[in-house]
Amino acid sequence: MNRKLIYTLLLFFILLGVSLAQVSSIHQYQNEYYKQNPPKEKVIVSQLHKSKTNTQLSKTVFGYLPWWKYLTGSQNYLRYDLLTHIAVFSFEADSLGNIKNPLSWPWTDLITKAKENNVKLVMAVTSFDANAIHSLFTNVERRNKLFENFSQRISAYGFDGVNIDFENVKTADRNSVITNFFIEMKNYFSQKNLNPEISFAAPAANFGGWNFYQIATNLDYIFIMGYDFYGSWSPTTGPSAPISGGYFNLTKSLSNEYDFLSVVQNIPHKLVLGVPYYGNYWRTKSPNAYAAADTSKTKKSFVKSVLFNEIAANYYSKEKIWDYLSKTPWIRWQDTTWNQIWYDNDSSLALKYDLAISKNLKGVGVWALGYDDGRNELWNLLERKFAKPTDIVTREIPTRIQLYQNYPNPFNPVTTISYKVQAPSHISLKVYDVLGNEIATLVDEMKQPGYYNSQFSILNSELTSSLYFYTLRTENYTETKKMLLLK
Repeated sequence: MNRKLIYTLLLFFILLGVSLAQVSSIHQYQNEYYKQNPPKEKVIVSQLHKSKTNTQLSKTVFGYLPWWKYLTGSQNYLRYDLLTHIAVFSFEADSLGNIKNPLSWPWTDLITKAKENNVKLVMAVTSFDANAIHSLFTNVERRNKLFENFSQRISAYGFDGVNIDFENVKTADRNSVITNFFIEMKNYFSQKNLNPEISFAAPAANFGGWNFYQIATNLDYIFIMGYDFYGSWSPTTGPSAPISGGYFNLTKSLSNEYDFLSVVQNIPHKLVLGVPYYGNYWRTKSPNAYAAADTSKTKKSFVKSVLFNEIAANYYSKEKIWDYLSKTPWIRWQDTTWNQIWYDNDSSLALKYDLAISKNLKGVGVWALGYDDGRNELWNLLERKFAKPTDIVTREIPTRIQLYQNYPNPFNPVTTISYKVQAPSHISLKVYDVLGNEIATLVDEMKQPGYYNSQFSILNSELTSSLYFYTLRTENYTETKKMLLLK
């Protein structure tokens, strides 16, 4: 590698670090976006998932439910049996200690459903103003007023916890100042005979001042916002939540940022790894991964953040690529310019969940619930990774599509995959290896009702003996099965 290129890369990562330290998080970005672009009026949706029994979870599964998703009925899509915590986003705190409730509060149906399913209800409290946060940290009267507002809502609505999402905190406030804030909060609740969980939404990287170990020891847990590595502010495209590659990634966050003072090593049960249910959409100058954003005057380089269900519904036919560096998928297409969407799906999220499991963390979290409305893939993944059913579970199962086990299995060199279609649907049937790399596309077209067979052959290929997966997808349904190749 020549010296000029090395200097260029170093400069990029320095600028990236500065940007990450200064920009608004996706929490703030989307909160402000939906205030300016209110969601459509509430719609009535069917409950796609129903459970008649409890499901034992091996880890904490924490999800933020933003006000803009509640207003459009996302609470009707939730798999309460696969959640341990629902954080109501958000109660906005000002510099004086006042709190503004989220729109349409109280969310009576959500409160009732959470209690019926033994899901803890968390009050997510936000402030994105550094000066206001400093005032709450350092002014005793204002701080106590804030705590009293917490106490009133905990008593009135039965909240089980408070999640502090204070962002853009001043560097000088990131150590003993914020720690003292949490200590004082705990003492205040104790005097009121309240015992809610206290948690903090923290950045994935430490750009100065943070003592995550000290903070974690004085909290019930930290929610690591494991995203925003690339976003509206970045000069190039890239993954919101890379698990590997580059100067910053989630693996390094847990190995460096959160283990510098042995947080992961000594108190991993104090950490919840947050993951994104959204992607980022750019216009770019080239079709290449990590392409420079198109900054021409006629185009806005960053288009928007895109929700998972929107990606699945509106960009289904675009070219999908797996980025081996970050272990995340992305999409590209060309119209008057190149377009790229970098996002996470069940394959990339599975790797992140495995990382949390391998580090023995308290659990995982989601930004945000409702971003996959009407789809099953991400719920199915949570179930595979963390659910331990304690009784027979009855759910509404889609009947339009049925995928069968391949035959023969194990196979060599050819196997048949069968599926049944009961209504006209666009069918995608693909084969993947254990790393999530796409091996073959067997079907990608509209199918009329009927019974179909597709053959997968390894003739003239270099595939080795291993476990492989085949996934059938439609507009609103996904199912994956395993098959074994033995040579």
